Amino acid sequence: MRETSAQEMGALIDWATSISPQDVPEAALRRAVLVLFDDIAAMVGAAAEPEFQRLLPRLGVPGGPQEGTAFARPGPRTDRRSAAQINAVSANWLELDEGYRTTPCHAGLYLLPALLAEAEAAGTRFADVLHALVVGYEAITRIARAFAQQPPVMQSHGRFAAVGAAIVVALHRRLSAAQAMDAASAAVTLIGPSPRNHLALGALVRNVWAAMGAQAGMLAVDWADAGITGSPGSFFDVYCTVLRGRFVEGALSAGLGEAWAILDGYTKMYACCQHLHAAVEAVLELYPTAAARGLDGIVAIDVATHDLALPLQNAQPRNTLAAKFSMAHALAAALVTGEAGAPAFASFSIGDVRVDALRPKVTIRPWPGPVPAPPHDRPAQVTLRFADGTTLEATCLSARGGIDRPFPDAQRLEKISALTVATYPHLGRLAEAMIALPAAQMQRPWRDIVEEFTAPA
Repeated sequence: MRETSAQEMGALIDWATSISPQDVPEAALRRAVLVLFDDIAAMVGAAAEPEFQRLLPRLGVPGGPQEGTAFARPGPRTDRRSAAQINAVSANWLELDEGYRTTPCHAGLYLLPALLAEAEAAGTRFADVLHALVVGYEAITRIARAFAQQPPVMQSHGRFAAVGAAIVVALHRRLSAAQAMDAASAAVTLIGPSPRNHLALGALVRNVWAAMGAQAGMLAVDWADAGITGSPGSFFDVYCTVLRGRFVEGALSAGLGEAWAILDGYTKMYACCQHLHAAVEAVLELYPTAAARGLDGIVAIDVATHDLALPLQNAQPRNTLAAKFSMAHALAAALVTGEAGAPAFASFSIGDVRVDALRPKVTIRPWPGPVPAPPHDRPAQVTLRFADGTTLEATCLSARGGIDRPFPDAQRLEKISALTVATYPHLGRLAEAMIALPAAQMQRPWRDIVEEFTAPA
């Protein structure tokens, strides 16, 4: 199996480094535009969070070349590694970055911080940025599918960020397949343990896992020229031998170019773990009636849901990260505010007495019977019980945002504008224009596009 995985990894890297831009479908490129600006919006939106503000002065290295923009810190550019570090931390802070639905993997987060910093420094054309993003997305999601956890005790940020950064930087620099393999196989040995229980516990080190991966992946590409490499079997050695995972034969190389993983991603409107979204959506369906009856009358909130959500039961989250991975907080905040965007999980929501009163009333139990097949494999049924003995019930088999229930582009663009308008008033308009892939814009350097949307109003 180690040899098979090495052969398949070689086939994947060969394909990724040789595929022509003409072979990437327009639909994948359009989706890449949305992924790119959606993640930048998440970066910008994090700037208002007090915990991030305290960390920001400690991120990056003072001085150095002005190569890349840290989007959550308007002002002069910084060196590319510092820009990637800051952007990776901020991109996942709000839990509003895009994700991949088929298996836990925030592919955009693992690719874009390094790619955008490299592209800005190099003056890369926007068309080439999109190409690297689409192909890199295919590579890292295939790796995520190919090396399955048994059981899922690690979050994907630590598992894949370094590999994603190394692959996308190699693609951006147009390295040969051998050079790209050298870098990626070294990067996989630099991944972090990223214990999944740290999310619900609110261990804020989680918010820097992707940033450390971005830097490790960028360094792996630089170091590969000096002979600091792994081997094609390093992926199996790390994910299977060391981490005791399982290799899924064929996942790395079967059907390359026939379908595109970036089209299977999801967009988040709720600022919490996607595993909670079906329950949140069910509660929001009940919200108007529940609010009219009076939230004080609720004595119990019962949730039946899928296995990935069952560990997320922290009824007393100590910070925003714990709140975003707390079923109790997510449902209580949704009932109090009538929404589940960034404000429902902001720092001030932790101490809201109305939210605090509802959180202990939330209980979670396994989904009754077999969990349905995808895309209904992350369902939730929520029952509100009132003091007078009456109940309200709603079921959501698949939360909005995935390929089965996608948000319209207009709603995605509205989210991008809402998160960025105060800092970058031009960004929403530019993102809308870019979706059409206008030929003149595709030929512009990414550096010039950044200068346009970060310019003062």
